[in-house]
Amino acid sequence: MMKGAIGAGVGRSGNLPAWLRSREAGVLLALVLLVLFFSVTTSTFLTSLNLLNVLRQVSVVGIITLAMTILIISQEFDLSVGSMYAVVGIVVATLFNGGMSIWMASLAGLALAAAMGLVNGVLTVRGGIPSFIVTLGMMMVYRGVALLISGGSPASVRLPAFFYSITGSRLWGAIPAPALWFVIMAVAAYFLLHVTGFGFKAFAVGGNREAARLAGINTGRVKVIGFILTATAAGLAATISLSYLGSATPTQGQGMELQAIAGAVIGGASLMGGVGSIVGGFMGAIIMGIVRNGLVLLGVSAYLQELILGLVVIVAVLIGHYSTQQRR
Repeated sequence: MMKGAIGAGVGRSGNLPAWLRSREAGVLLALVLLVLFFSVTTSTFLTSLNLLNVLRQVSVVGIITLAMTILIISQEFDLSVGSMYAVVGIVVATLFNGGMSIWMASLAGLALAAAMGLVNGVLTVRGGIPSFIVTLGMMMVYRGVALLISGGSPASVRLPAFFYSITGSRLWGAIPAPALWFVIMAVAAYFLLHVTGFGFKAFAVGGNREAARLAGINTGRVKVIGFILTATAAGLAATISLSYLGSATPTQGQGMELQAIAGAVIGGASLMGGVGSIVGGFMGAIIMGIVRNGLVLLGVSAYLQELILGLVVIVAVLIGHYSTQQRR
């Protein structure tokens, strides 16, 4: 009888459309339930002004989350993105204040970020050292670089109007430019991961590295590219942040690496590699922002907010792990 009941349950699940049985459907359901909950319990959550503010708040770490999702799928992660974010912000501000055009300073910042990602990737792949150890050490190295360059002081900038209008302002008087960058980067990341051959290789390397190697995939190159993409995303996020805040500090970005990893995991990416999606990472970043915003509107203390966010991440990991085990 029990066997028959189980069989009936599997049959009903099998009749559902594929997208309803996907991880993204579960993440979307969680997002809808959170929106409904905070809409009922607060009077200001479901307003256009608040929702646009949430989008702007999640956009900076969201851009990093998208790239981190790709890196996690290839079975690696980067704990130094918060420190890279600080280094690039300080470097761009210093170069601009020294007389360089903001465009050249921004390109220099992105190139520096890519170089830092290359260092992390080469040390991990060529050195045969776990990325946890490499990026933990480089997190302290890059933070020290930011402190040395800035002398421990914040750097303020007054950017040209056109640059500010496309990176830090509100377009058409309402839509935050950082949110638009977040959406653009999500589309680009989706194309890279789910349409191109590189995305196929990232899934193959994360799912079974030895099998991918035997299939002729240069697994080390795929991982190094993942590190470079993640670092460059941190550099872009730093430049956008510098634009709308008008300043950079050597201590900024602390904890950002954990937020990016948490967003990717909430979105369905498995830390075991080979599982995840850009759509999930996009929604995971938004869920993190909505939970934080909703708790603020409910008047929850800052200490309790961190506790609740931590529990959300743990629950997401447990659900993701259980789901992965069921699929295998």
